[in-house]
Amino acid sequence: MNELQILNDFVINHFESENLINTITIVPTINIDANKENIYPLVNIDLINTEVLSNAIIGSYKLTIITQRDIQPKKTNNKLLTDTNYLDNINETHAICVKFVNNITRLHNDENIMIENLTTLKALKNLGAGGCDGFQFEFDLSIHNKQKE
Repeated sequence: MNELQILNDFVINHFESENLINTITIVPTINIDANKENIYPLVNIDLINTEVLSNAIIGSYKLTIITQRDIQPKKTNNKLLTDTNYLDNINETHAICVKFVNNITRLHNDENIMIENLTTLKALKNLGAGGCDGFQFEFDLSIHNKQKE
């Protein structure tokens, strides 16, 4: 198995073992909410690019974690969005993000995969046709370059 597949499997396997996640996709970020059969919360893993160094291969990813907003049919004058599950959505998706970040920054793994870069978590509000909320961030993972010339 090549290094890029190992990196991809490492990320996918984390979310497959996460009991809060119902759908994992690997589509371009712009197409996240295009499938009406998605069951939320949803994680999209988008490989952005790779860098090949003499001693390492670095994969850059954009991770998006979203869940669908529910709106209660009654309108209120409350400006805290209490007629929606917005606060529940951001709390749940943020917890999923934190668990993943803690896993990749603190875990020692058999493949010696390491985090090289991590951006801040960007809040997403009312995203896409499904009206989803969540978070998005980018990160770089490195693995030892085992390829021989």
